[in-house]
Amino acid sequence: MESALPDTPPSPKRRYGGVLPEERQRLRRAKLIEGAIEVFGTKGFHAATVREVCVAAHLTERYFYESFKTLPQLFLATYADLREQLMALTLAALKKAEPTPLGMLEPAIRVFLEFIRDDPRRGRIMLVDSLGVNDEVAALSGATARDYSTMLRHYLHLLVPEPQVGDVNLDLLADGMIGLNVLLAARWMHDGFAEPIDKVVQTNLLPYQGLMSLAGKPA
Repeated sequence: MESALPDTPPSPKRRYGGVLPEERQRLRRAKLIEGAIEVFGTKGFHAATVREVCVAAHLTERYFYESFKTLPQLFLATYADLREQLMALTLAALKKAEPTPLGMLEPAIRVFLEFIRDDPRRGRIMLVDSLGVNDEVAALSGATARDYSTMLRHYLHLLVPEPQVGDVNLDLLADGMIGLNVLLAARWMHDGFAEPIDKVVQTNLLPYQGLMSLAGKPA
């Protein structure tokens, strides 16, 4: 009876410059997202081409199709990357915030405004073009708004209990407040960030101050 042949060990993956192929692909994907931020954020999604993104990323077009099938897929990945960056900055700001109503709201609003002011390309991608790419991007944009609304809803219920504001639905109000903050930010961006950021922050905070006043709670 013949003895079974030992399993042949898989051949090691070839490294290029000490980097595994999977890592090189991940790095190329990241470069494509960087290129997309430049092209989508300056020209707009609907005026962009695969070739322009690849030129901005310093990659040939074949590497585009290694990671993405279409430009909308790349836009979705780009939006998701920016969303992750903004959420990380927001959570970091909240950890250091003063534990008072405005002490928690003010830094979260300021981080959002600074995020689009410091790189207006982010604002164009997240606040303008995301509304007209496709249903998948619209769904992610909506999920982003709901994430922030959920965060705000927690603070509203904590700081202003519903019995203190009568028939007001704080869950619905949280959604509306997020919409207000986004529209104010989009208008500020459209105007070239002409108003000082402190004034825009205070404008965003005014409705929250009014709610606290209605509840008889000092801001």
